[in-house]
Amino acid sequence: MGEAGEQGSPEELAARLRVRENRLRELHEELAALRLASDEARASREAGEEWVRRLEEERGRLKERIRTLEERLREGRRDREGYERRLGRLQRELERREAEISRRDDALRRREEELESLRREAGELVARKDRALQDALRRVVGLERDLEEREGEIQRLRREMEELGERLERERELRRRLAEPANRLRAGIELFNESGHLRTVASLSRTLGPPEVHVELEESGEPAVLLTFTWQGISWQTYTANPNPDVEEPRVYLKSAGEDLSGVETKPPNARLGPGGKVLLGL
Repeated sequence: MGEAGEQGSPEELAARLRVRENRLRELHEELAALRLASDEARASREAGEEWVRRLEEERGRLKERIRTLEERLREGRRDREGYERRLGRLQRELERREAEISRRDDALRRREEELESLRREAGELVARKDRALQDALRRVVGLERDLEEREGEIQRLRREMEELGERLERERELRRRLAEPANRLRAGIELFNESGHLRTVASLSRTLGPPEVHVELEESGEPAVLLTFTWQGISWQTYTANPNPDVEEPRVYLKSAGEDLSGVETKPPNARLGPGGKVLLGL
């Protein structure tokens, strides 16, 4: 009874076996799970190592890229500095150009103002020239009229010149004749006979009788003719007759007269009164 109690019943053993089998099955399942987890961990580790390797490669590429970028950055900095210098030069050039443009704009405005002033002056000048042209045309018309009048005046002057030439020729001829004393005496007598003094002598002659007549030349370069009339030895008159053509009027005038011959030089007669009371040379 005691051994049977210690060994247990078959049911208990079967139950224990089932428990043990269940435990073994659980252990097998846990072992399989652990193996699976180990495989997964190994695969994950291998994948991680591959990922790390790829990361290392990517890091290397990134480092190379970074070095390239840094080199490009340094070059870019140098280029940027060059660009900045060029930009500075361009900005200064732009400022200079803007200042030049401003000066040119000012000059252009001044030039436009000068041009406008010149346009106004040109307009005023054209207006003045138009007025001057109109005045000149009026003067031309006036000058044409004056020219026509002058041409008429010239024709008249030519006629006068011809007449003066003829008169001058007559005067020359007269002077040639008057150069002879006898001709000068005759010319003076003719001049007296054509004057109004002939009537005065004729009136006295009707009262006092025929006078004695003495004709002579003055003592000068171109002498005048002196005609002295004496009535009955008591009354006398002396006339001057100048036949020179350039002598102004009166060419015949009473030079002297008197009622007493005392102190007066008397000269013998050499002329007489003829028909009509005219003086004739010779007795």
